[in-house]
Amino acid sequence: MTTILVVDDESVTRRIVSHTLKPIDIQVDGAGDATEAMDLARTQEYAMALVDINLPDMDGFALTRQLKALPQMADKPVVIFTARNHREDAMLAHACGAVDLLYKPFSTQELRDLVIKYTS
Repeated sequence: MTTILVVDDESVTRRIVSHTLKPIDIQVDGAGDATEAMDLARTQEYAMALVDINLPDMDGFALTRQLKALPQMADKPVVIFTARNHREDAMLAHACGAVDLLYKPFSTQELRDLVIKYTS
């Protein structure tokens, strides 16, 4: 089974992502903040990461840079997801090493398609 890291301070979002991806055999390890995400990423293998921009201890762009600096995550795709609608977010996402940007609210099919695209 493929495992991905989902970083969002809202537990409801982490549960929705997990529930949405379960039918396609994707396991989700959730983290509520950047510190927890880095602890998990240092000790676990992930096929990809979904990172929210607004986290309590660090923004998602900075976390993405830190994740991509880990040898085990350097070649793994990171997708930033957000409810924000700021023009510069897509540019900032790519500048920090993210491969894509997903806007909330997203459909279950949109999320599944995105995860399949980056984990296949």
